[in-house]
Amino acid sequence: MLKERRKKKKRRFLRFLIFVVVCMALFFSSAYVSYTYLTKYGIEYASTGKITIPKEQQIEIEIPEGYSAAEIAALLEKEGLVEYPWLFRFLSKLNGYDEKYKAGKHIVSKELNYEGLMLVLTSNPVENPTKDIRIPEGFTVVELIDYLSERGYVDRNRFESLCRTKIKKYKFLENVPDRKYPLEGYLYPDTYKIDVEWKEEEIVDRLLREFDSIFKPEYYERAEELGMTVDEVVTLASIIEMEAKYISDYKKISSVLHNRLNSRAFPYLQVDVTLQYARIMAGLGRIQILTNKDKEIDSPYNTYTHQGLPPGPICSPRAEAIEAALYPEETNYFFFFSPPDGSVIYSETLTEHNRALAKHGMLDN
Repeated sequence: MLKERRKKKKRRFLRFLIFVVVCMALFFSSAYVSYTYLTKYGIEYASTGKITIPKEQQIEIEIPEGYSAAEIAALLEKEGLVEYPWLFRFLSKLNGYDEKYKAGKHIVSKELNYEGLMLVLTSNPVENPTKDIRIPEGFTVVELIDYLSERGYVDRNRFESLCRTKIKKYKFLENVPDRKYPLEGYLYPDTYKIDVEWKEEEIVDRLLREFDSIFKPEYYERAEELGMTVDEVVTLASIIEMEAKYISDYKKISSVLHNRLNSRAFPYLQVDVTLQYARIMAGLGRIQILTNKDKEIDSPYNTYTHQGLPPGPICSPRAEAIEAALYPEETNYFFFFSPPDGSVIYSETLTEHNRALAKHGMLDN
């Protein structure tokens, strides 16, 4: 009797043991299958060793700069790419991916499993297509709006609206006075590599950032020494930009303008390029040869009828013109003009100036 009970107990224990072993086998098998499912790529590796995603399955996701594994997991859950963000975080840490994720745009798929997502997000981000945009020197905002919109780079109305906005993000724009285009003079001329997906705000900011890098910290100090605001410096530089054909003349022309700004005898700058700007702002456009009638145009940009500098820049000047405005040559010149060959003739007195004009057949009768 006792032996039979012992045998029954042994059989029950043996069956229990077999049950436990079977359960453990099923558990570990399921765990292995689940882990394999979660960590296999879900899409075959290409011959290059990179995951290739069919075009119809491609989803673009952008990882912001500085995102942690936890933030990335939450983003993936939000986009419907993972069901268990906690598991993504666990596997990410387990497999050593936590510090390897790269900010930027990545192409993923809902067919990718956890390991596949990790491999894609730790690879180099997709490079956006770019295009070169040339911002010509000497352009006014009005001309730049036409130039960029006609080439399909910007929406005309959106770009113009931004140019009318008083942006105070940058130090050089903090004290720009009220005028139609507060950004006039600050959209720095150069050739830029622009992301094809950039909006007008990003393009404007890129041009302003370039100006910020050009206008050095010591330039602010120099402007104060001259008793000028940044906007006045840029205004003067814009006149120099438009008056000189060659960079070698920038600082001499600057000296003439500074001499007049500091003179009681010649309080008017009397430069034709500001008349051209006045015409543009009046909707008349540029003309090849200005007449005496143009010198009567009613505009604060008419430097024949208004003393000192005009209310703002008349174009976007280059770095050389800005430097010339800040560091003019020391001369006694009060007059200059340019013959058709592009050279510049300088004079100290009105008599000398008229004599030089007559010599080149340019004296008004």
